[in-house]
Amino acid sequence: MASLNAVDLDGLRGFVAIARHASFQLATGELNISAPALTRRIQRLEAAIGAPLFERTTRRVQLTPVGELLLPRARRILGDLEEALAAIDGELASRNGQLSLGCIPTATRLLLPHILRAFHERRPRTRLRIVEGNVASVVAAVRDGTVDFGVTLQPAVADGLAFDPLLTEPFLLACPGDHPLAAQPRVSWNDLRPYRLIVSEPGSGNRAVLEQALRKWRWQRDHLVEIDHLTRSLGLVEAGIGISVVPLSALPDMPGARLAIRALDGPRVTRTLGLLRRRSIPLGAVAQQFWRAVRQLAPTLEAHARERAGRLLTP
Repeated sequence: MASLNAVDLDGLRGFVAIARHASFQLATGELNISAPALTRRIQRLEAAIGAPLFERTTRRVQLTPVGELLLPRARRILGDLEEALAAIDGELASRNGQLSLGCIPTATRLLLPHILRAFHERRPRTRLRIVEGNVASVVAAVRDGTVDFGVTLQPAVADGLAFDPLLTEPFLLACPGDHPLAAQPRVSWNDLRPYRLIVSEPGSGNRAVLEQALRKWRWQRDHLVEIDHLTRSLGLVEAGIGISVVPLSALPDMPGARLAIRALDGPRVTRTLGLLRRRSIPLGAVAQQFWRAVRQLAPTLEAHARERAGRLLTP
């Protein structure tokens, strides 16, 4: 006899996916699980039903009569549940339809719009509030609840906070198009020593990364030009004031003739950007949807960063 208590949603989802594709392999791709895991789901469901649901051969997967009987009902169950959850999300969102984000400036130009585009497609009516600041101020805003999330570097001290990595990207050299370093296909950190370097203000996350990289080369601080946000250094570079080391996401897609972008060797310096949130505070409906949307986007962000770096560094 079929046992209702032993039927789970994962089994029904697996059953419907296999029936849709007439293939276990294609269903694993849709559900993003391994073949053994899917097989176990179906075995549990068949045990709960008390009868096989598929006839399997080396060439095809076909529903049994019991499977044919279950399929439309399983689809209806999953559809009704999805509709109910969407209605609940909508009701909760009507009470809390705002999302607040803190973001470091070098992530505001490209990464943040990419993230918000994916979320906006799901929740176009959500009110957005975005606050720019350095890593310290973003961490403080997340910690005291001023913002729901921070789009930032991983903080050195993160007690009570959770950091979900999204992408790791390199720091690249930005110099005038007619600069001697622009003639080199690759540049080492030691090659930068004779030139004035434009850097972000002390205390910023990017400044800390660069200080670590430059420590080995005994950088002369009288060669530094400090600016509050590293994103504004590119105009100074184009004007010939100095050179700068800038994270990938802060660079333009089309640098133009006055700006050259080069890779830096020895060592290769990177930073990891991610979502920062309070660990102990439950997320509201809107924040949960944003978190899920961004986490699903993470592999695409990594691939996009690699592609963009390759494009910028192609002569």
